[in-house]
Amino acid sequence: MIERFRMNFAPGMDERVISVCLPKGYHENAAAYPVMYMFDGQNAFEEEIANYGNSWRLHEFTENWEKDIIIVGVESSQESDRHLAEYCPYHLAPRMWEGLRGRGRSTMEWIIGTLKQEIDSRYRTLGDRLCTGVMGAGLGGLMSLYAVTAFNDVFSKAVCLSVPTGVCYPQLLRQVRESRIDPDTRVYLAIGENEARDKKMLAHMVCSNLTIANTLMDKHARVYPFLQQGGRHCEEDWRAQTEAFMHFLWLE
Repeated sequence: MIERFRMNFAPGMDERVISVCLPKGYHENAAAYPVMYMFDGQNAFEEEIANYGNSWRLHEFTENWEKDIIIVGVESSQESDRHLAEYCPYHLAPRMWEGLRGRGRSTMEWIIGTLKQEIDSRYRTLGDRLCTGVMGAGLGGLMSLYAVTAFNDVFSKAVCLSVPTGVCYPQLLRQVRESRIDPDTRVYLAIGENEARDKKMLAHMVCSNLTIANTLMDKHARVYPFLQQGGRHCEEDWRAQTEAFMHFLWLE
């Protein structure tokens, strides 16, 4: 069952659609459930509203999955420049995206201080960090990695797919190194083989991901680094990893 409502998104000074996928039987019992928040939430469920007509179909996956969970999709801006700024937590060098001034921290503060509070009051959730995760791909993957490191007191689990490490690698690595990470943290960190334009670029991407993974593991977090053979930068190939990352985060 998917419910939707609109919320004022203060960092963007507009409204965003919040899509909430509830477990089967939610309204027939009194149980409380863990929650995963997804960036670019318009791509989480039905393909009719997905950006490119292809979604992760997470409602279909959870309907038949052995663990009951609530998934919250957070709509992102459809304007490219605003999307970049809202989903980048750092100020970039002039050569990167024209020196973008990222507002990702403001986005995360809104998610934690406003959206999560609304979800926890509106639905029966297990609101502690062990029962709270975040996921995304591309810039959403960057935000997921940022969330689980910068706000590790809120999120214990993260799915970080196709993170564009090249645009902010020094800031991102510093963030991971300096953050206080609880040993019960779990991070699924993946890239697709065909996201790189050549082998040299692929080697850089793999090296960056493995350095981040090793840094997290040095802090005793559990990490699943994955290179998807033939993987592309698209919803279809991210969706194909759903069973693997959900099992790693919630069942292992």
